[in-house]
Amino acid sequence: MTQIHIQPLTADRSDTAFALTTEVFAQDSTLHAALGTDLETYRKTLRPNFDAMVAEGQSFVAMDDAKRCLGAILATDLVLSTSDKPAHTAVAALTRDLTQTYLDLRRPQIGEALLVDMAAIRRDARGRGIYPALRHAVHVHARDLGWRYVVGELSSPATQHVVLTQMGHTKIAEIAFADFEWQGTRPFQSIVSPPSIILAEGRL
Repeated sequence: MTQIHIQPLTADRSDTAFALTTEVFAQDSTLHAALGTDLETYRKTLRPNFDAMVAEGQSFVAMDDAKRCLGAILATDLVLSTSDKPAHTAVAALTRDLTQTYLDLRRPQIGEALLVDMAAIRRDARGRGIYPALRHAVHVHARDLGWRYVVGELSSPATQHVVLTQMGHTKIAEIAFADFEWQGTRPFQSIVSPPSIILAEGRL
């Protein structure tokens, strides 16, 4: 089995990481699967925000010996990523409501709370501990730079188990998929596992 190398997500690795992350999210994310997200439309919408997160220098990739991207994790300043603009998609509205609970509780300043915004692992590389390794890299890097908290929006059974059970992070906010309403609809009511999206916090 080839070695896995956890490395900073720099601009020269951005295209490869972007292709992997968007493909995994469009196919496997509970939220995007419920909405029937179109991959190309998703890529066009996401690219500016993705590039901005890479430029912040808080993100990492997992590469193998053949320089294939096996996984990526995107992190950003929670305060800077929070926008007062209206949420134009159901996913944006859901995560905005979740995040607002945290902001009201902690009232973090810029540079205090780092949001793990996205994480994706290739299907054929799962089960090798890549997600925890990427998470660890983000946490160590953030701690060294003086961040106080790391937070994540957990929408899958796997990430909820790793972050809450294995890493011992604290659940701060939770929204049941069946109850969330947006523009007169309940867009995520088809999601049964997990039953809710959770915002979890770890102290660095």
